[in-house]
Amino acid sequence: MTREVEIVIPPDRKRGIRWSYIIKVVGGILSLFIVSFLLGRPIIGPHRPQFTLQDVTLYNFNLTADPSCLSSVFQATIWLRNPNAWIGLYYDTVGAYATYENQQVTSRTEINSTYERHKSADIWTVLVAGTSVPVAPNIGAALNQDWGNGTVVIMIKLDGQVRWKLGILTRGENHITVLCPAYITFGPNSTGISVGNNVIKYQLFHNCEVNLSK
Repeated sequence: MTREVEIVIPPDRKRGIRWSYIIKVVGGILSLFIVSFLLGRPIIGPHRPQFTLQDVTLYNFNLTADPSCLSSVFQATIWLRNPNAWIGLYYDTVGAYATYENQQVTSRTEINSTYERHKSADIWTVLVAGTSVPVAPNIGAALNQDWGNGTVVIMIKLDGQVRWKLGILTRGENHITVLCPAYITFGPNSTGISVGNNVIKYQLFHNCEVNLSK
């Protein structure tokens, strides 16, 4: 007479423990990342957006003396890119204007709110203008000197608010400031190209300085 013996193989408790540990670690990392994102202090990124001033078209640039007043019209073409692999960008209430020696010399032009997907690029074309804008006497003197030397550096400035989007999560706002130097040349050594009656276009392709703050 034979007796059947049932052999019971005990479960691999170590394997179960290992998987449980892995799941807890991954869950903890994801939770920490999400919390950090919501608190505005992400562990991985987000990286700052990238801006390049491609060109500036000059329609008017006239300085009068006593008192010193500047009239100017610029059209700027700006290339921007979101370098983040997973995070999108909302641009809210962003405006553009021109400055010279830290003094604003045009009015502010508002740019429509827009969303930029991760790893995507866009082009903004903005027109900024100022009519008989008073400038300080020392600013007028410096501008006259730079004009006489053949190069005036006008700063095309953007500022506003941005928000970060990860999946269905949107983080609070950051203030963004973008500084794009435009080298406007005059005289026989000018690098500008005439594109119309007294309209000069400057091909620049200068990288812009980007700053983010709370």
